Amino acid sequence: MTTSTVLDVQPVTPAVGAVIRNLDLRAPLDDDTVRAIRDAVLEHGVVFFRDQDLSREQTLEFMTNFGTPCTDPFSVDQSVSGLDTIIDMVTLGYSPATAMWHIDSSLAPEPASLIALRALEVPPSGGDTCWASMYAAYDALSEPVRDLLDGLTAEHSAFKTLPLMGGASYGFLQEDMRNVHPAVRVHPETGRKALFVDELWTERIVELQPDESASLLAFLFEHVKKPNFTMRWHWQPNDLALWDNRAFQHYAVNDYTTNRVMQKSLLAGDRPYGPNQAGNGNP
Repeated sequence: MTTSTVLDVQPVTPAVGAVIRNLDLRAPLDDDTVRAIRDAVLEHGVVFFRDQDLSREQTLEFMTNFGTPCTDPFSVDQSVSGLDTIIDMVTLGYSPATAMWHIDSSLAPEPASLIALRALEVPPSGGDTCWASMYAAYDALSEPVRDLLDGLTAEHSAFKTLPLMGGASYGFLQEDMRNVHPAVRVHPETGRKALFVDELWTERIVELQPDESASLLAFLFEHVKKPNFTMRWHWQPNDLALWDNRAFQHYAVNDYTTNRVMQKSLLAGDRPYGPNQAGNGNP
């Protein structure tokens, strides 16, 4: 049974995004449907389901089809499990810490694999979220630049992010977390190469001099924003997005002044590996 026969999948753009229609996620999913959804996520990066009025228990059941639910890998408490992994987020107004293209918690040893976000309450206008394909961003680079990046690693930390959050101490975050990952990640399921540096978390390219690192990162941070790699989603209540955090960045457009309430769920991932490293299997 193939994705085309199980699901009605409508691409949003050639590079990223698809809408899956006529599927009620409140009901248990059979193995073929789970496999088809996963295939759609791997192909399109992020898939959207409209009108999904899920209980927390139903959200957990849905996510468990695709992996192990977890708390944010940047969180101090890694013992969180079950329904406690589902986070309700209330935002109001401008938040500069999310108004950057980023991979969630790329500073962690094992960043989340798949992430779901469901809209509970949305402003009358604004509050959209954008996604970008790091496959497409990598493929669009010239061969010499790709060859250079294939051999580089990048250090990820919260050195830029915490000041954007007000400079306060956040006891629920591992403020000293710092990890080195390949600048190009080989996806553990598709085998494709994807850029793995992001403006929110990436501090430096390890192998380069500071000025070289800053110049290369500045170029890449701008490169990933090109419209032909990206899409923008306007939320409606009970929309659910499920995306591949390993190869797709996102950007929260903070252009609203009324509450936006979202529900977030994450699945445990694995340690990124690059073109010159052996893979460690699927998460």
